[in-house]
Amino acid sequence: MIRSFLMTAITAMSTVAPVSAKQPINATDLLNIKQITDVELSPDGAIAVYTLKSIAREGDNDKGLEKYDYHTHLWMVDLEKPDAKPVQLTHGDRDDSSPTFSPDGATVAFVRQAMKSDDEKERPKPQVWTLSVKSPGEARQITTLEHGATSPAWRPDGKALLVSSSIPFSRTDGLPQWLSERPARAWGDAKVPQDKDDHTKASPAGDLQEVRNWLERNALKDDPHVYNRLAFQDEQSIKGEDKFSQLFVIDLENGDAAKQITSGFVNHSNASFSPDGKSIVFVDKPRTETHPDRYYRTCIYLTNADGGAWRVLLDDEEWSYGSPRFAPNDGSIIFTATQHDELLYRQARLGRVTASNRAPQWLAPDWPSDFTSPVVTTRGVYFASPWHGAFPLRFALYGDVMGAGQPIVEGEVGAHAFDATDNRIVAALTSVENPSELYVIESTGEQRRITSHNEVWLRDRIIVQPTEHTITRPDGEHIQYWVMPPANHDRAKTYPTVLAIHGGPMAMWGPGEFSMWHEFQLLCAWGYGIVYSNPRGSGGYGYEFQRANHTNWGEGPTGDVLACLDDAMQRNNWIDPDRQFVTGGSYAGYLTAWIIAHTDRFKGAVAQRGVYDIATFFGEGNAWLLVEHAMGGFPWQDEAREIHVRESPFTYVDQITTPFLIMHGSNDLRTGVSQSEMMYRALKELHRPVEYVRYPGAGHDLSRNGDPRQRLDRLMRIVEFFERYSNNTTPAPVHVSE
Repeated sequence: MIRSFLMTAITAMSTVAPVSAKQPINATDLLNIKQITDVELSPDGAIAVYTLKSIAREGDNDKGLEKYDYHTHLWMVDLEKPDAKPVQLTHGDRDDSSPTFSPDGATVAFVRQAMKSDDEKERPKPQVWTLSVKSPGEARQITTLEHGATSPAWRPDGKALLVSSSIPFSRTDGLPQWLSERPARAWGDAKVPQDKDDHTKASPAGDLQEVRNWLERNALKDDPHVYNRLAFQDEQSIKGEDKFSQLFVIDLENGDAAKQITSGFVNHSNASFSPDGKSIVFVDKPRTETHPDRYYRTCIYLTNADGGAWRVLLDDEEWSYGSPRFAPNDGSIIFTATQHDELLYRQARLGRVTASNRAPQWLAPDWPSDFTSPVVTTRGVYFASPWHGAFPLRFALYGDVMGAGQPIVEGEVGAHAFDATDNRIVAALTSVENPSELYVIESTGEQRRITSHNEVWLRDRIIVQPTEHTITRPDGEHIQYWVMPPANHDRAKTYPTVLAIHGGPMAMWGPGEFSMWHEFQLLCAWGYGIVYSNPRGSGGYGYEFQRANHTNWGEGPTGDVLACLDDAMQRNNWIDPDRQFVTGGSYAGYLTAWIIAHTDRFKGAVAQRGVYDIATFFGEGNAWLLVEHAMGGFPWQDEAREIHVRESPFTYVDQITTPFLIMHGSNDLRTGVSQSEMMYRALKELHRPVEYVRYPGAGHDLSRNGDPRQRLDRLMRIVEFFERYSNNTTPAPVHVSE
């Protein structure tokens, strides 16, 4: 539906500059990309407020290296005026996010977090602010909560805000409902002095109670870290004490301080008011005596507007529930649900219940992929979903208990942030031609682009288009893949080509995917072709396909991606069979290592933040659940151990002869650095051509939202490594102005 107007808008944009004036993408274009991350429509649909994420140069760091920071600011556009230009609402060295309109559409509440100053150890806590959109001026800070405030939600009368704040375990009253997992210790058997008037004694030279108090204080200061829970790793550091999301209400009319309305060792997540303002819906895990780290199911609860009389709305041993949204007209609740028997493979569904009838009514039940980011209107629900390399936007009527919903945004685009009223839809879309812009779809059928944040710098860049193909594997699996030729390639010549693989392994790539937009264009600009695909195990193709790599991470997906490369070679004479490279991150780092351990067809390989030994991954990575649920069980179980050894690339390390660059973030606790260090050390002992790069302070998501300078370094190390072995004659994409 949106595809024709999108292509028209893009064609107009791409023909602004003469073709002869266009230049290839280069590395520093990463710093030019603006990304729309949140979209919010006023209740009447007249105004859109959105957040724009950009990268700014901030001088040099203490090592004399260039320093960059991400800034996220609020922007606004008047949709009633076809020629209206977006207006920036907030500025400065800060992040503004999560905008939400007041019921009368006059004010926006949002979350603001300042950057860390040079003399601060960490960033200030986020707080909730408000800003008038009728007469924009200075924003007003609404909360000053000690532990910060997030997730603002308006009470329907517009006179109060509901916010969330994460309260540390030690500051939460009472005792948890689950049993302590600390051997031979009980909850509350040690205390830490809270303030100067607290006379609790703590001393290493005291009695046992005083010793325990002293040890408890040290642990709360994270020196040392004391592990007593199963999930003890965050993304980049060891978890400190647990925190619980509590709800606060701010009376805006009387200027009252935030009033805490919930308590206990409970997470009140995704909370919002009912249309009559009398109830609040939220998500938490089931209330049991089992520690929450030991189960992963979530339920939906209701509580009174004052936080009292909580009750269960949806709780089922076979399902995990989330994303509750009240329908504005009848008070029913829209939610997502996922069967709980197979954590990695089941697709989310979209449901509807009422407080009186809790039997779910499934909406658009024939849609075979995940339902994400539901937006509720009086007529029905808009939802996004990964599907065959794109992220389409669809609509399910409340009465649509058959079919797959109505397509709204189709084609090779990605709807990554959107909002809707009954009369209008606004969506941030990713396409090959432009990584992120905002579009509006009117109920009349009129469709237009309303931002041009990336247009100025893109108008003189060469953008390489992918072509899509599908192959059928011997076992009947259909594998979708894309080919991107080098920029300005000569069909009479041959070029080096990169086989690019996605991670997850449940991720999905395609022309509507944002994260690889710049990297793929950059490789093409350097004279490399790209072949990328969605092998078995990828999301966006339904349950059976996503499960098709169960206990088979290596051989099956390897066959898929290599078959796509072979098919691409038959279709494209410019692909040089003797100059091929392979790369990928996370699970794709795993698959890169697996591939070069089983074939020597590639001139070079780059594995990023990978997993190479399954048993080690169980102890080192915070994604250790993959070991049990994707690899057949735990390392100490005989049958599972055989699978782990068989499926670990490290098992075959002595077969690797391909020149190999290994990359990892030093603070990556998703997969863990010892994975890379085992692989590197083994290859060095074997006298194989290998190099290892570690990024200080970086986590698993370095390539997507890490330090921009490190992101640039990562990109160019990949290119430089390939250049060593590619005999590439394409000139480097140095812009004329540089």
